Amino acid sequence: MLAKSHRVTEDGIDEVMQTNYIGPFILTSILLPLLKNSPVPSRVVNLTSFTHRCVSEIDVSEEALQGVKFGQHSVGGSYPLASTYEYTKFCLLMFSYELHRQLHISSGISVMAADPGVVETRIMRELPPCLSRFAFFILRTLNLLQQPDTGIDAVLDAALAPRVTFLKHLGSIFLEGREEPSGLPCCPMTSR
Repeated sequence: MLAKSHRVTEDGIDEVMQTNYIGPFILTSILLPLLKNSPVPSRVVNLTSFTHRCVSEIDVSEEALQGVKFGQHSVGGSYPLASTYEYTKFCLLMFSYELHRQLHISSGISVMAADPGVVETRIMRELPPCLSRFAFFILRTLNLLQQPDTGIDAVLDAALAPRVTFLKHLGSIFLEGREEPSGLPCCPMTSR
C-alpha cells in the first residue's frame, strides 16, 4: 500500500505501516503454531520491494514502528510517502530474515522474501492520475514495468520452489523471478 497522506488506524498506527508490515507480522505470528505443528514442511513468503535499499536510517523505536515519525511531524509538513513505503518493506525484510534465523534449524518452516519488481498495479491510485500515468509511461519506456501476470513469478517461485532449493538456499530472496543470495550487501544486519 502507498498512501499520499498520513492516516492513523484505530490502533493508533500509520495505515501504511499497519498494512505493509504490522499486518503480515501479526498474521504470521497467529499462523506460526499451526505451521510448526504441520506434518508437512511449511513456507512463509513475505512480499518485499527493492525499495528497501533506499532506507538510510534504521530506527526501530516504538514511534518508528508505529509510523509516527512519518506523520504530521515530518520535515516540511508533507507526508513522505516514498520513505514510509520503503521503511515498511525494509521492516518486513528484516522480520523475514529474523524469522528465518529463528526457525530454519528447529522446524520444517522455510521463510522467504519475494520481490516482484516494478509491477503495473493500482499502488499509485491515491496519486494524481496524470502523475501515475506518467510514472508508468516512463517505467514502460525503460522496459522496467511488468504486468501482474509476470510480476507474480517471484512470489510463485518462492512459494513453490522444490524443498531441495530451500534446503540449499535457506533465506533466499526471490527478485523478479530470480533467486538471489540472502546476504544483501546493502543491509549490514543481514550479511552476518
